[in-house]
Amino acid sequence: MQNNILSTMSVKNLKRAVTIRERIDGLQRELDQITGAQATPVKNGVPLRKKGKMSAAARARISAGMKARWAKRSGKQRVSTLAAAEANARTTGAPLKERIVQTLKAVGKSGMTVKDVAAKLGKSYGNISVWFHTTAKGIKEIKKIEPGRFTWAS
Repeated sequence: MQNNILSTMSVKNLKRAVTIRERIDGLQRELDQITGAQATPVKNGVPLRKKGKMSAAARARISAGMKARWAKRSGKQRVSTLAAAEANARTTGAPLKERIVQTLKAVGKSGMTVKDVAAKLGKSYGNISVWFHTTAKGIKEIKKIEPGRFTWAS
């Protein structure tokens, strides 16, 4: 923990420091009035830093990116909500459960690792791993033979 210099000062010196700080702030305001500058905002006795302006190059990059996104978006035709829902619908392949069961049956007693099942089905490892640790627990024929390896025991 750092020592705070104010905690070691006497009350008399603290009052003097506050008075000096108030004089400095007052003089800064007077100087700003004389020079026509805007008063620098102060928070807790510390002047706040002015926000810098963005460079022309940065504005140009942002503008170019926005134009590219707009061109990409306006190039697409709008589709009805029904057509969009049909496009986002599930694929018509067999449900994941059936595909995993068929894969495990085909392998036999040696079983298959979660990673291999995911690769064979073209699914993510996390998706298949969660499936084995949730849904597969309700299927009594699926047995865990070692960590990360499952088999079909009929």
